[in-house]
Amino acid sequence: MKKTKDELDPIFDEKSLHRTLKKAKYIAFLRTVLISALVVCFVIAVLIKGNSYFINKQGHKLADQLIKENHVRMSPNTYTDTDTISTGVLKGTIKSEVFKVIEEKVIPWDTEEITYDLLGNFNASFSTHSTIVNDTTIYHIPNGQREMLFYVPKYKYQLYANDFDLVKDYPNDKYMEMAISFNKNYTLKEVKKMLPKSAHQTWYWIDNYAKSTDYRRNPESGQWLLGISKPSPQLGAKLTTTKIKTEADFLNELEKTDPGEVKNLKNRQENGLIIGVVVTGTKEEILPLRNKPYVKAASLGAVVDKY
Repeated sequence: MKKTKDELDPIFDEKSLHRTLKKAKYIAFLRTVLISALVVCFVIAVLIKGNSYFINKQGHKLADQLIKENHVRMSPNTYTDTDTISTGVLKGTIKSEVFKVIEEKVIPWDTEEITYDLLGNFNASFSTHSTIVNDTTIYHIPNGQREMLFYVPKYKYQLYANDFDLVKDYPNDKYMEMAISFNKNYTLKEVKKMLPKSAHQTWYWIDNYAKSTDYRRNPESGQWLLGISKPSPQLGAKLTTTKIKTEADFLNELEKTDPGEVKNLKNRQENGLIIGVVVTGTKEEILPLRNKPYVKAASLGAVVDKY
Protein backbone atom coordinates (compact mmCIF):
# COMPACT_ATOMS: atom_id res chain seq x y z
CA MET A 1 0.00 0.00 0.00
CA LYS A 2 1.49 3.26 -1.09
CA LYS A 3 2.15 5.97 1.47
CA THR A 4 0.65 9.33 0.95
CA LYS A 5 2.67 12.53 0.58
CA ASP A 6 1.71 13.66 4.08
CA GLU A 7 3.03 10.38 5.45
CA LEU A 8 6.39 10.70 3.56
CA ASP A 9 7.15 14.34 4.50
CA PRO A 10 8.12 13.61 8.14
CA ILE A 11 10.52 10.89 6.96
CA PHE A 12 12.26 13.20 4.46
CA ASP A 13 12.25 16.04 6.99
CA GLU A 14 13.97 13.77 9.52
CA LYS A 15 16.63 12.69 7.00
CA SER A 16 17.15 16.26 5.88
CA LEU A 17 17.47 17.43 9.46
CA HIS A 18 20.02 14.67 10.17
CA ARG A 19 22.07 15.67 7.11
CA THR A 20 21.85 19.32 8.10
CA LEU A 21 22.99 18.60 11.65
CA LYS A 22 25.81 16.40 10.40
CA LYS A 23 26.91 19.10 7.98
CA ALA A 24 26.70 21.75 10.71
CA LYS A 25 28.80 19.62 13.05
CA TYR A 26 31.38 19.09 10.30
CA ILE A 27 31.52 22.80 9.56
CA ALA A 28 31.81 23.57 13.30
CA PHE A 29 34.61 20.97 13.57
CA LEU A 30 36.44 22.51 10.62
CA ARG A 31 35.94 25.97 12.09
CA THR A 32 37.32 24.79 15.44
CA VAL A 33 40.29 23.15 13.75
CA LEU A 34 40.94 26.27 11.65
CA ILE A 35 40.67 28.60 14.63
CA SER A 36 42.87 26.31 16.72
CA ALA A 37 45.43 26.17 13.90
CA LEU A 38 45.36 29.94 13.57
CA VAL A 39 45.75 30.35 17.35
CA VAL A 40 48.63 27.86 17.39
CA CYS A 41 50.29 29.60 14.44
CA PHE A 42 49.83 32.95 16.15
CA VAL A 43 51.27 31.65 19.43
CA ILE A 44 54.20 30.06 17.60
CA ALA A 45 54.83 33.27 15.66
CA VAL A 46 54.73 35.30 18.88
CA LEU A 47 57.09 32.84 20.59
CA ILE A 48 59.50 32.87 17.64
CA LYS A 49 59.49 36.65 17.43
CA GLY A 50 59.72 36.97 21.20
CA ASN A 51 62.57 34.48 21.35
CA SER A 52 64.36 36.24 18.50
CA TYR A 53 63.84 39.67 20.05
CA PHE A 54 65.05 38.79 23.54
CA ILE A 55 67.92 36.57 22.36
CA ASN A 56 69.11 39.28 19.96
CA LYS A 57 68.75 41.90 22.66
CA GLN A 58 70.80 39.79 25.06
CA GLY A 59 73.31 39.07 22.28
CA HIS A 60 73.84 42.75 21.44
CA LYS A 61 74.17 43.55 25.14
CA LEU A 62 76.80 40.83 25.56
CA ALA A 63 78.60 41.90 22.38
CA ASP A 64 78.74 45.50 23.61
CA GLN A 65 80.15 44.30 26.93
CA LEU A 66 82.81 42.22 25.15
CA ILE A 67 83.80 45.16 22.96
CA LYS A 68 84.20 47.38 26.03
CA GLU A 69 86.29 44.72 27.74
CA ASN A 70 88.46 44.36 24.65
CA HIS A 71 89.34 48.04 24.92
CA VAL A 72 91.24 47.35 28.14
CA ARG A 73 91.76 43.58 28.37
CA MET A 74 92.99 41.99 25.17
CA SER A 75 96.04 40.24 23.76
CA PRO A 76 98.57 42.85 22.54
CA ASN A 77 98.36 43.88 18.88
CA THR A 78 95.12 41.97 18.35
CA TYR A 79 91.83 43.28 17.05
CA THR A 80 88.40 41.63 17.17
CA ASP A 81 85.68 41.85 14.56
CA THR A 82 82.43 40.91 16.33
CA ASP A 83 79.53 41.14 13.91
CA THR A 84 77.86 37.72 13.64
CA ILE A 85 74.99 36.96 16.00
CA SER A 86 72.74 33.95 15.35
CA THR A 87 69.71 32.91 17.38
CA GLY A 88 68.36 29.54 18.45
CA VAL A 89 65.68 28.39 20.87
CA LEU A 90 66.34 30.26 24.13
CA LYS A 91 70.00 30.63 23.17
CA GLY A 92 72.23 32.51 20.78
CA THR A 93 75.74 32.50 19.34
CA ILE A 94 78.21 35.33 18.85
CA LYS A 95 81.08 34.74 16.45
CA SER A 96 84.18 36.91 16.36
CA GLU A 97 87.26 36.95 14.16
CA VAL A 98 90.50 37.89 15.91
CA PHE A 99 93.55 39.03 13.96
CA LYS A 100 96.94 40.43 14.88
CA VAL A 101 98.53 43.48 13.26
CA ILE A 102 102.34 43.75 13.10
CA GLU A 103 103.21 47.13 11.60
CA GLU A 104 100.99 47.07 8.48
CA LYS A 105 100.72 43.28 8.17
CA VAL A 106 97.69 41.24 9.25
CA ILE A 107 97.85 37.71 10.70
CA PRO A 108 94.67 35.63 11.25
CA TRP A 109 94.87 34.80 14.95
CA ASP A 110 91.72 33.17 16.26
CA THR A 111 88.00 32.55 15.83
CA GLU A 112 85.95 32.95 18.99
CA GLU A 113 82.44 31.53 19.40
CA ILE A 114 80.33 32.44 22.41
CA THR A 115 77.04 30.70 23.18
CA TYR A 116 74.70 32.42 25.62
CA ASP A 117 71.20 32.18 27.04
CA LEU A 118 68.46 34.62 28.03
CA LEU A 119 69.96 35.07 31.51
CA GLY A 120 73.29 36.21 30.08
CA ASN A 121 75.17 33.02 30.96
CA PHE A 122 77.74 32.20 28.29
CA ASN A 123 80.50 29.81 27.27
CA ALA A 124 83.37 30.60 24.92
CA SER A 125 85.24 28.31 22.55
CA PHE A 126 88.30 29.10 20.43
CA SER A 127 89.72 27.73 17.20
CA THR A 128 93.34 27.90 18.36
CA HIS A 129 95.47 26.83 21.28
CA SER A 130 98.96 27.34 22.66
CA THR A 131 101.73 24.76 22.84
CA ILE A 132 104.48 25.15 25.42
CA VAL A 133 107.92 24.20 24.06
CA ASN A 134 109.94 25.17 27.14
CA ASP A 135 109.84 27.67 30.03
CA THR A 136 110.39 30.66 27.74
CA THR A 137 108.83 29.54 24.43
CA ILE A 138 105.18 29.13 23.43
CA TYR A 139 103.77 28.66 19.94
CA HIS A 140 100.33 29.61 18.67
CA ILE A 141 98.62 26.71 16.90
CA PRO A 142 97.72 26.32 14.05
CA ASN A 143 99.53 29.34 12.56
CA GLY A 144 102.85 28.43 14.21
CA GLN A 145 103.69 31.95 15.41
CA ARG A 146 105.52 32.54 18.67
CA GLU A 147 103.52 34.00 21.58
CA MET A 148 104.92 36.70 23.83
CA LEU A 149 105.45 36.06 27.55
CA PHE A 150 105.31 38.66 30.33
CA TYR A 151 107.17 38.78 33.66
CA VAL A 152 105.69 40.72 36.59
CA PRO A 153 108.48 42.90 38.11
CA LYS A 154 107.48 42.27 41.74
CA TYR A 155 107.64 38.47 41.24
CA LYS A 156 110.71 36.26 41.03
CA TYR A 157 111.19 33.72 38.26
CA GLN A 158 113.73 30.92 37.95
CA LEU A 159 114.24 31.77 34.28
CA TYR A 160 113.66 34.91 32.23
CA ALA A 161 113.22 35.12 28.46
CA ASN A 162 115.92 37.07 26.63
CA ASP A 163 115.19 36.74 22.93
CA PHE A 164 117.45 39.48 21.58
CA ASP A 165 119.83 36.83 20.17
CA LEU A 166 116.88 35.38 18.22
CA VAL A 167 116.02 38.82 16.91
CA LYS A 168 119.62 39.37 15.81
CA ASP A 169 119.55 36.22 13.66
CA TYR A 170 116.45 37.24 11.65
CA PRO A 171 116.92 38.77 8.17
CA ASN A 172 116.31 42.46 7.61
CA ASP A 173 113.06 41.94 5.67
CA LYS A 174 110.97 40.91 8.70
CA TYR A 175 108.62 42.78 11.01
CA MET A 176 108.32 41.43 14.54
CA GLU A 177 106.74 42.11 17.89
CA MET A 178 108.47 41.84 21.25
CA ALA A 179 107.24 42.01 24.83
CA ILE A 180 109.51 43.99 27.14
CA SER A 181 108.93 43.32 30.85
CA PHE A 182 110.27 46.11 33.06
CA ASN A 183 112.34 45.92 36.23
CA LYS A 184 109.78 48.03 38.13
CA ASN A 185 106.69 50.18 37.70
CA TYR A 186 106.78 53.29 35.54
CA THR A 187 104.32 55.95 34.46
CA LEU A 188 103.12 56.00 30.87
CA LYS A 189 104.90 59.30 30.33
CA GLU A 190 108.19 57.82 31.58
CA VAL A 191 107.91 54.80 29.32
CA LYS A 192 107.29 56.85 26.21
CA LYS A 193 110.40 58.92 26.92
CA MET A 194 112.85 56.22 28.01
CA LEU A 195 112.44 53.75 25.13
CA PRO A 196 114.44 54.20 21.90
CA LYS A 197 112.50 56.09 19.24
CA SER A 198 113.23 53.37 16.68
CA ALA A 199 111.00 50.78 18.38
CA HIS A 200 107.30 51.38 17.80
CA GLN A 201 105.42 51.20 21.10
CA THR A 202 102.04 49.54 20.46
CA TRP A 203 100.78 48.34 23.85
CA TYR A 204 101.45 49.10 27.55
CA TRP A 205 101.04 46.46 30.25
CA ILE A 206 99.06 47.53 33.33
CA ASP A 207 100.02 46.31 36.83
CA ASN A 208 97.06 44.65 38.54
CA TYR A 209 99.05 42.06 40.51
CA ALA A 210 99.20 41.59 44.27
CA LYS A 211 102.58 41.57 46.00
CA SER A 212 104.33 38.23 46.45
CA THR A 213 107.78 37.06 47.53
CA ASP A 214 107.40 33.52 46.20
CA TYR A 215 109.02 32.28 43.02
CA ARG A 216 106.69 31.82 40.09
CA ARG A 217 107.43 29.12 37.57
CA ASN A 218 105.39 30.42 34.66
CA PRO A 219 105.27 33.95 33.24
CA GLU A 220 102.00 35.51 32.06
CA SER A 221 100.72 34.68 28.60
CA GLY A 222 99.51 37.48 26.38
CA GLN A 223 95.83 36.62 26.71
CA TRP A 224 93.45 38.95 28.53
CA LEU A 225 96.06 41.14 30.16
CA LEU A 226 95.11 44.65 31.18
CA GLY A 227 96.75 47.09 28.84
CA ILE A 228 96.64 50.35 26.93
CA SER A 229 96.69 49.92 23.17
CA LYS A 230 98.60 52.34 20.98
CA PRO A 231 97.89 51.05 17.46
CA SER A 232 100.56 50.89 14.80
CA PRO A 233 100.37 53.66 12.18
CA GLN A 234 97.62 53.77 9.56
CA LEU A 235 96.14 50.24 9.63
CA GLY A 236 96.07 49.81 13.41
CA ALA A 237 94.69 53.32 13.89
CA LYS A 238 91.89 52.56 11.43
CA LEU A 239 90.90 49.39 13.23
CA THR A 240 90.72 50.68 16.78
CA THR A 241 87.55 52.20 18.21
CA THR A 242 88.95 53.62 21.43
CA LYS A 243 91.16 56.61 22.11
CA ILE A 244 92.95 55.86 25.39
CA LYS A 245 95.94 58.17 25.73
CA THR A 246 96.54 58.38 29.48
CA GLU A 247 96.22 56.26 32.62
CA ALA A 248 93.12 58.29 33.53
CA ASP A 249 91.53 57.45 30.16
CA PHE A 250 92.27 53.79 30.79
CA LEU A 251 90.72 53.83 34.26
CA ASN A 252 87.61 55.56 32.92
CA GLU A 253 87.22 52.87 30.26
CA LEU A 254 87.83 50.07 32.76
CA GLU A 255 85.20 51.58 35.07
CA LYS A 256 82.53 50.58 32.52
CA THR A 257 83.16 46.86 33.04
CA ASP A 258 85.10 46.41 36.31
CA PRO A 259 84.73 49.20 38.90
CA GLY A 260 86.31 47.05 41.61
CA GLU A 261 89.51 46.67 39.62
CA VAL A 262 89.66 50.44 39.10
CA LYS A 263 89.68 50.96 42.86
CA ASN A 264 92.60 48.56 43.24
CA LEU A 265 94.57 50.19 40.42
CA LYS A 266 94.16 53.69 41.78
CA ASN A 267 96.08 52.63 44.88
CA ARG A 268 99.09 51.76 42.66
CA GLN A 269 99.23 54.96 40.62
CA GLU A 270 101.80 56.61 42.85
CA ASN A 271 104.66 54.46 41.49
CA GLY A 272 103.21 54.14 38.00
CA LEU A 273 100.88 51.58 36.47
CA ILE A 274 103.04 50.39 33.56
CA ILE A 275 105.14 47.25 34.04
CA GLY A 276 105.86 46.35 30.43
CA VAL A 277 105.50 47.34 26.82
CA VAL A 278 105.08 45.66 23.45
CA VAL A 279 107.10 47.04 20.56
CA THR A 280 107.10 46.26 16.83
CA GLY A 281 109.53 46.90 14.01
CA THR A 282 112.50 45.42 12.17
CA LYS A 283 115.41 43.91 14.06
CA GLU A 284 117.41 47.15 13.61
CA GLU A 285 114.57 49.06 15.26
CA ILE A 286 114.17 46.63 18.17
CA LEU A 287 117.78 45.71 19.00
CA PRO A 288 118.58 49.15 20.55
CA LEU A 289 116.51 47.93 23.55
CA ARG A 290 119.15 45.33 24.31
CA ASN A 291 121.02 45.84 27.60
CA LYS A 292 118.79 48.71 28.69
CA PRO A 293 118.65 48.77 32.53
CA TYR A 294 114.85 48.81 32.68
CA VAL A 295 114.52 45.59 30.59
CA LYS A 296 113.98 42.61 32.91
CA ALA A 297 112.89 40.20 30.17
CA ALA A 298 112.37 40.27 26.41
CA SER A 299 110.04 37.77 24.71
CA LEU A 300 109.72 37.54 20.93
CA GLY A 301 106.25 37.19 19.45
CA ALA A 302 104.91 36.94 15.91
CA VAL A 303 107.19 37.57 12.92
CA VAL A 304 105.94 38.50 9.43
CA ASP A 305 107.45 39.31 6.06
CA LYS A 306 108.07 42.99 5.54
CA TYR A 307 107.23 42.87 1.82
